Amino acid sequence: MAVDILKISKDARDAKKIYDDVIDASIGMFFDEDKSIGGMPSVSKAIRSLVDDQVLPYPSVDGGPNFKKELISWVLGKYENDIKKSMFVDACATPGGSGAIASTFSIMAKPKEYIFVSDVRWQYERFADRAKLNIFEHKLFDGDAFNIQSFKERLDALCAIQHRVIIIINDPCHNPTGYTLSLNEFNQIIDIMNQKKDNEIVFLYDVAYLEFTHEEDNRLKMSYLPKLESNVTTIITFSGSKTFGVYGLRMGAAIILSKDKDNVADVHKKFVNEARGSWSATPTISIELFNHFAIPENKKVFLKDLERLNGIVQARSKSFNEQAKEIGLITYPFRSGFYTVILTKDPDQDYLKLQDHHIYAVPMNGGIRLALCSLSLNEIQGLPQKIKSILNL
Repeated sequence: MAVDILKISKDARDAKKIYDDVIDASIGMFFDEDKSIGGMPSVSKAIRSLVDDQVLPYPSVDGGPNFKKELISWVLGKYENDIKKSMFVDACATPGGSGAIASTFSIMAKPKEYIFVSDVRWQYERFADRAKLNIFEHKLFDGDAFNIQSFKERLDALCAIQHRVIIIINDPCHNPTGYTLSLNEFNQIIDIMNQKKDNEIVFLYDVAYLEFTHEEDNRLKMSYLPKLESNVTTIITFSGSKTFGVYGLRMGAAIILSKDKDNVADVHKKFVNEARGSWSATPTISIELFNHFAIPENKKVFLKDLERLNGIVQARSKSFNEQAKEIGLITYPFRSGFYTVILTKDPDQDYLKLQDHHIYAVPMNGGIRLALCSLSLNEIQGLPQKIKSILNL
């Protein structure tokens, strides 16, 4: 949908200046129970500890050797060495995960081509519009599971008319539904991409919420990447903005993986060229902040903050979903993460009805997205019933 999420968020902030009962569930930022935004004290402290030389100079366009090395290790985790045995890897800093997505569209597709994405999704079309690309959809769900049949059939159809195809998988903690793929579903997706040997497949693996899944091993799916054949180039889009809760600092990166060394070098060169021709360089403060937390003792402190934050987010989603289930308020399948979607018949009108009652949420395909990460437990108490009554669900 063409709604502006940032505008909805601003409208909510403006409404709070007038009304005492505003519920702002519009945007994916974590607010503590007291509605303060500094959910990770270690991050706030680290930002204030950076000196001028870590903030003011131009950085390397791709982030520099130390940033890239530590970033790759952070994202791939304990599977890094095994992955590097059969794949070549490089990276480029970007302004947030959004910068990585926009760059991928720009350098890996030609105007008027299609990108392959689910029918329920975050607003990838905004980036597609900028790159003059079109949307080719598959159905996301089959009941409470990923619709693997639709994924395969629709990809077959697209690959028959287009040689290079960008496939977007947003996992774990899918935005907007909170769904997380099972290992079997992820493995089937890899198998399907491998079958497209006559096509060039660009696997855009959007892991913006990697640190917020409640899987036992949130890096285990990375260990499946070496199964990908040479027809597939993987681009992992990382959001440090989400990971560290520094939404306005625009910390992100694209990690390029392939079994073809020359391919990785070529794609990396294109990312750097795209950066120089658009935003020039990612903010130095973002790169240095990440480098700070790549130091083991600093990372250890951060992970304690992250564990606390995750516990709060989990408690909020549990409260909302239990209340919703009790009253028959239906959502898309939810596993973990920042968001959930309430199913409604007319999202375009229903989100406006909620605004009339000072509840600010975002319309999506099939329903209304609520950012539970930004709501306190007190705000969530009774919210499902209130929404059901307003929308006559």
